[in-house]
Formats: sequence, structure tokens, C-alpha cells
Amino acid sequence: MWIRSHRAPVKAAKMGCTREICTAEKIFIFINIAFAMYAGALLATAARLAWDPSTYTWFRFLCAAQYRVSAAYVLAAGLWLAALVYLAAAAAHRSASHSHCLHLYAAGVACLGVSEVGYGAWMGVSLAAWWRSAPQAELARRGMDLMHDIKPALLAFTRYKDLVRPLYDIIEEMEREAPNNAFVIIVFGVVGAALQVAAFVMARILARRAGEAARAPRPPAAPDAADDSDAADEPPPPHWRKDANLRMYTILDKIF
Repeated sequence: MWIRSHRAPVKAAKMGCTREICTAEKIFIFINIAFAMYAGALLATAARLAWDPSTYTWFRFLCAAQYRVSAAYVLAAGLWLAALVYLAAAAAHRSASHSHCLHLYAAGVACLGVSEVGYGAWMGVSLAAWWRSAPQAELARRGMDLMHDIKPALLAFTRYKDLVRPLYDIIEEMEREAPNNAFVIIVFGVVGAALQVAAFVMARILARRAGEAARAPRPPAAPDAADDSDAADEPPPPHWRKDANLRMYTILDKIF
């Protein structure tokens, strides 16, 4: 019995802690922490697309239009997410404009989602057309065939065996691990889309709560005990001095 009664408060405390963690405000904070991480990743990717030759040279050579659009969009999306995080922080610290900031935040998330759909659709259509008819696509296909021919040729250079073998292993690893990039992009996009939906829903919930709290009638303020200006202006009741003296004499008579 003692063990059961001892476990009950612990279980209740855990449930209370879980309820405090899983509130809309806490979930909203967690979503914006994830948004900040996504913003940093997008800005780092934009920097690589602009300044890292190992990233942009082949992309720019094969798909010039897609490269320019992607570089601009990734930078804009990273800055947009950073602005949303700032707006969420402003909504948390400005109680007067709390509801307006949350409505603006929800609109910003919706605009970001629409832009992502448009960018993804354009990239899919343009890359499909590029693969069918662009001369660079034919070069890409021939380059993939060339990689298969280079590997046996590398092994023929017995004079440079200490250099050829590591190069061969690098090419093998690149071919083996290349599909993981597509997997990472898909997971990154799915998680980002889920976070955006959750952010929009939580922002709307918090904005509705803030609006209801602002419209709710406020109770009248309690009179300040230190403020006795009204009491000082009121006239004293009749015979108050006589009654006070009588009570004082009665108390003194009982004491002495």
C-alpha cells in the first residue's frame, strides 16, 4: 500500500510535466528552433552554391538556368525563415501586438509553402525538359558512361598503383553513395513541410487564444489600500468622536 501511494504522486508529477511540455506555446517554440536550424542550413547551402567550386561548377555548366534560380531561391528561403523566427520571437515578447504578429507569421509560413510548391513544380518541369532535349543532358549521359570506362583504365596504370587505387575507391564510393543525396533531400523536404504545417496551425491557435483573451471582459480593479484620498474626503459619521471616547474609557477601565 505504501509503495502504491508513493508511486501515485510520482505518476501525477510526470503527467503534469508532460502536459506542461506539450502545450501549444512550447510546441511553437520547438518549431521555431527547427526553423532556425533550417534557415542556417539553407544559408550555408546558398553560400556553397555561390562560392564553392566543387558545388556550383558542374551544376552551372550543365543546368545554367536551374542553377541561377536555385541559388537565388535557397538564399531567399533561408532569409525568409530567419525572418519568421524573428517574428515569432517578437510575438512572444510583445503582448499588445501578440495576435497581429501571429497572424503575420501564419501568412508568412503560407507564402513560403506556396513558393516551395511553385519552385518544386518549375524545377521538375524544367529538368524533365532539359533531360529530353538539352545538349548538356547528352553530355551528362556521356559523362556517366565515361566514368564506367575510366575505372578499368585506371587499374591499367600499374606504374601509379599507389595513386590509382585510392582514386578508384573514391569513384566507387561516389557511385555507391550518390543516391543518398536524393534521400537526404527528400527527408529534409518532408520534415520541413510537416514543420510548416505545424507552425501554421500553432500560430493560428495561439492567435485565436490571444484574440479571445483580448476580447474577454476584464474584472474591475481592486481599490488600492494605500490610496485613501476618497476616504479622506468623506465626512465622518455623526457622534463618532463620542463613541470612540466611550470605547476607549471602557477598555481602560477593564485594564486598570
